[in-house]
Amino acid sequence: MFTSRQRANEEREARLDDIRQQVSSGVLVIRAMTKVERAKWTRQRAKLESKWTPEERGRRENALQKRRRQSARIT
Repeated sequence: MFTSRQRANEEREARLDDIRQQVSSGVLVIRAMTKVERAKWTRQRAKLESKWTPEERGRRENALQKRRRQSARIT
């Protein structure tokens, strides 16, 4: 019997393995964003975030902190 965390980790690893396989076979190409793309998405993110309420900002910050804790645990 697996816990939900173990199940989630197995599903995540399966997805990552699929991505790794696609990259190694050449089906999927991962590249860095160009300066133009980065500027475009920075502007769009700033526009979106300017409309957030304090509650939404707090939820976003909590989600980022949780993601950082989880990635620190995995690595």
